[in-house]
Amino acid sequence: MPSIIVPARNNPVFTSICLSTILHSVRQLNWPCEFILIDDESPPGENILDVFRRHRADAAGHDVKIIRSRKRQHYTGVFSIGLHHATRDPVFFISNDMLVTPTFLEALRQVSIQSPLIGIVRGTSNHTDSHPEHQVPLNPPPKDYLAVDAFSRSIFRQFGSRCVEDQLLSGDAILIQRPLIQRIGVLDLRFFGYFGDIDYGLRARLAGFRLVCAKGAWLFHQGGGHLLQEMQLEKRKPEDVIAGRLAMVDAAYQEFRGKWSIEAPEHWGAGHDIDPIWLLNTARSHASDVPLKYEFPAFVLDDLEFH
Repeated sequence: MPSIIVPARNNPVFTSICLSTILHSVRQLNWPCEFILIDDESPPGENILDVFRRHRADAAGHDVKIIRSRKRQHYTGVFSIGLHHATRDPVFFISNDMLVTPTFLEALRQVSIQSPLIGIVRGTSNHTDSHPEHQVPLNPPPKDYLAVDAFSRSIFRQFGSRCVEDQLLSGDAILIQRPLIQRIGVLDLRFFGYFGDIDYGLRARLAGFRLVCAKGAWLFHQGGGHLLQEMQLEKRKPEDVIAGRLAMVDAAYQEFRGKWSIEAPEHWGAGHDIDPIWLLNTARSHASDVPLKYEFPAFVLDDLEFH
């Protein structure tokens, strides 16, 4: 039965709703799970640990690990922390601004067992990062979880366990197979926040695994929840938050360029301006210089509290 990683940086309301929908879904599926809940240095006033503890109290029959980082880890870091502490197969990684349904999880699972070469499975959503081809809108926006669940079930009835190949990985809600983790390890922590998933997807493909999208899997994604919360908590203007995010993206891209010896483009635009086939071929040409496996760095453990 699976491990489910849910990180949270602020936003206790979204986090609580997300966890409730996951717990509802695994109960419907009768899956005893291992939950790995990670607080990524949220301010004390957000009370993320309290949200996690309430979830643990409601999660009878499941194992729940609560981890808090005293240092900001961002996406790449929390993903790697989760993978390091996950003990089951498969592993789900789910962002805390999502509403999960039983059919979303089941569709991912059904696709994952079609071939041992399938390493990572993602789904579709009303909001997708870097994959507009997998965006399936729900109009009008859902009034409640019942509407989300009903739409998710309709997508599952329509597409079942059909899947399509992906060239790049955008890992906001995905299933990862244990053999892939054993082969390539965790995300590369040189990438702070961004490009960790793209790099992980490249390494997965170079190791012979496939990235696929389960077209029958749909969930509701709020999108940008942590950015909205940061604007409110830090009283920052939207343009300042966006500018800071773009600067982080470019800094990570420079690390990515250096790792895979990419000469051009010098800057990453909207995320769709590099041909993914060209990128994979470039990575293949430098694969002998880049270790495919990245081991979890032991020093990260010094920043972690276990609750």
